Amino acid sequence: MADRREARRSLRRRARDEDGSTTPAYPAHWEADIALHDGSAAHLRPILPTDAEALQAFHQRQSEHSRYLRFFAPMPRLSPRDLERFTHVDHRDRVAFVVLVGDEIIAVARYDRIESQAAEVAFNVSDVRQGTGLASVLLEHLAAAARERGLSIFTAEVLPQNAKMINVFTEAGFEVERTYDDGVVMVSFRIDPTARSLEVMAEREHRAEARAMERLLHPESVLLIGVSSRRDSAGGRFLTALERSGYRGAIHLVSPEAMELRGHRAHARIPDVPGTIDLAVIALRPEACLEAIEECAAVGVRAVVIPTEGFTDSERGRHLQRQLVARARLHGMRLLGPGSLGFLRTGEDAISLSLAPAMPRPGPVALAGQSSALSALLLAGTDSRGIGLHEFVGAGNRADVSLNDTLQHWQDDGEVGVIALALESMGNPRKFTRLARRLTRRVPLIVLRPPGVDHAPGHDVRPSTLPRRALDQVLGSAGVVQATGVDHLLDITDAIGRQGLPHGPRVGLLSNTAALGASLRGAADQAGLEIVADNRSVPLAADPRLIQRAFTSMAARGQVDLVIAGMVDPLSGDALAVIRQMATVARHSEVVLLVCLISDAERYGVVQSAVRTDGELPPVHATPHNAVRAGAGMLAAALRPAADDEEPAHRTDLDRAGARDLLDRLLPDPAPPALEMATDELRALLAAYGIPLLEAHPIRDGEDGAEQAQEIGYPVALKSTDPVLRHRADLGGVRLSIPDAVQLRHAVQAMRRDLSYSSAPLEVQTMAPPGVPMVVRSVEDPSLGPVVSLSVAGDATDLLDDIAYAIPPFSETAAEGLVDAPASAVKLRGTRGLPRADRAALADLVVRVGLLAEDLPELSRLELYPVLVGQQGISVVGATASLSPAPNRTDGTRRALSGTAGG
Repeated sequence: MADRREARRSLRRRARDEDGSTTPAYPAHWEADIALHDGSAAHLRPILPTDAEALQAFHQRQSEHSRYLRFFAPMPRLSPRDLERFTHVDHRDRVAFVVLVGDEIIAVARYDRIESQAAEVAFNVSDVRQGTGLASVLLEHLAAAARERGLSIFTAEVLPQNAKMINVFTEAGFEVERTYDDGVVMVSFRIDPTARSLEVMAEREHRAEARAMERLLHPESVLLIGVSSRRDSAGGRFLTALERSGYRGAIHLVSPEAMELRGHRAHARIPDVPGTIDLAVIALRPEACLEAIEECAAVGVRAVVIPTEGFTDSERGRHLQRQLVARARLHGMRLLGPGSLGFLRTGEDAISLSLAPAMPRPGPVALAGQSSALSALLLAGTDSRGIGLHEFVGAGNRADVSLNDTLQHWQDDGEVGVIALALESMGNPRKFTRLARRLTRRVPLIVLRPPGVDHAPGHDVRPSTLPRRALDQVLGSAGVVQATGVDHLLDITDAIGRQGLPHGPRVGLLSNTAALGASLRGAADQAGLEIVADNRSVPLAADPRLIQRAFTSMAARGQVDLVIAGMVDPLSGDALAVIRQMATVARHSEVVLLVCLISDAERYGVVQSAVRTDGELPPVHATPHNAVRAGAGMLAAALRPAADDEEPAHRTDLDRAGARDLLDRLLPDPAPPALEMATDELRALLAAYGIPLLEAHPIRDGEDGAEQAQEIGYPVALKSTDPVLRHRADLGGVRLSIPDAVQLRHAVQAMRRDLSYSSAPLEVQTMAPPGVPMVVRSVEDPSLGPVVSLSVAGDATDLLDDIAYAIPPFSETAAEGLVDAPASAVKLRGTRGLPRADRAALADLVVRVGLLAEDLPELSRLELYPVLVGQQGISVVGATASLSPAPNRTDGTRRALSGTAGG
């Protein structure tokens, strides 16, 4: 063992000698802002030669014990030679990361390649920062960089007493092998992501980001900067909201106008504020916010809220916003905004640091919006409906804290019964869907993406190359219920917040006039609801007992889960009393109730006023459409897809190493923006993932075609290789079932004549069994990452946009769901006398394409067209693909905050 360690050290020394003469390119895409377990932030980047002094300072701050565990010797100071070696790396065979808060290094990690696919790793975390998750985050980033450089194994030499470091490896989810020799524990493990390692990473990410939101939303002391004596100023409105909410923590003010405002002592400058401050609200002009951030950091502020607008009006404003985030994270702070409407919470620990006009009624709803305009609409709608709110967060430009962070925070909050989000953009939609998939198993998630808004001003997002419906489908598969407008969002949310979810899909309709009943039924049928009871025979009369009895009869039988009751008010009697009585019956019958009330403005207003203040009453709507639409949203949340809860499908016959080697050979360094794969190369790549491509041979003329066809075996297909014509028999680009050489020669002559305008060569191909032609594609989207789509082949499909999209990897059920998703996929089911196609074989192909797209980010585009789905099995007739440099996926195998590489 000792001899083997010395051999590895010799290899490292030789690698250093060989690489010392070149100047490495700095991999800027490895930089990232990271969240630590205590909720603070830090910056991670590759080490630089200029870090020598800071690295020495870090080393000397460490205790003697920590230095011994890292270097197996006391080493009170790094020698000039060590500093040179540690800070001069090639970012390929020798890689090192530092983590900084401000200009201070708080952790270091590195690897040195010792074999073609193996490297030795070492970590050193500041004594005062141990236990904050730094080592585990560093391991993720180091492993991601190593995989990018072709490494697959990490080894480490650890002293037996260094249990913390050993635990970092064993708790990361990798399969760790340990041996003991010569007083040292030798650790070795593969760094390929596993289901367990991804689960561990997601859980650590969740804890860190949830803790950061806890620090932000539960401050014990608040500093308001920019408060004036005018109550209508932004700072003054925040102070008013804070006072009205009954906040019990310490309040500090910074105002140049007075020494005291509304009974609170005011300080002229931020440095004059005493004590530790948890949260600061900076209500200043954009330029002044930058200076305030620095001063807040100096007095120990841990999070800031910036309501100031104007950061999106110009390039200078956007530059200021980026500087704000950089400075906040430099000092370990989190930032809500700019342009944030603030946040509020009801209940015992109530607080309002928001521009909301009033404190809402307490309840189980968690609500978040982005822009101040959209957030104001949400709060106004909440107030008008009397929605019971638990927490509200206005993310503003979400320059730092995003709606993904709010999801992490609300996942573990037992008081949250439903979550509603209104967002103009998604910085990391892949991560959002991952969080939503986990969250919706417990809590309904209702999302509004306003039509026509995909890139709001001030929101740094990666543009998607896919149509909007692609993300809509992806969100739907994750259990997200999508609303079409603010009213729709709040109607669904209010209904769930008041009564919870229906226990099943069975819907009953009740009405006291036939005309209203017909309107309810029409809306319900259009929404696709499962109607099991429809009573339109209740008399329109002043006696309220008639509709009460009809409702009790419908609800008490246990045959319905949701009742939508339509009432035309006879304008006599007490409509509110009728609704109260039905609500009581519904609660005891475990039935959800929605009401549509047709009445005059005054009587309708009385009912709505009671609903606004009484959380025991059901929502009351003015139209059948709105009542049914709210019920459909409730049912969609209750019946969320279960496919995404399953484990991803696996295939044991894949040659991942062979596929990786092939791409490494094909892509030069540096790689071009796009490289089309040759047919033979693509055939080899697909074969590595168990996807056979039908044999095809290019031909020069009819004689050459006859020779090739003889080798393949008749019958054959003759095809043009022109991208437009190659699969278009209707345009003369394909001739099928050619039985012999004579017919082939004639077909070649005819095709050359008919396609004289195209110079593309021809090819002969094995005839595939008959089947339904399909198209299976994958694309590496800048925003969503790998996305697989499926459709029936043909112009009609493309013109009607009948294409299904999903994010891999797929479970078996999710793959089957993608196969059935296009409306035209009914052709696969054997309707109208047609034979049933082998949908299971097509689903298997979807799984394999998903694994291929997930494993190989360099595969920027893959199209399998046509895929003929026969009665037994499938045939991949044609395929094209292009390669590009590997992108930095937004939700990869390393944790990073939004707005940074990988975030």
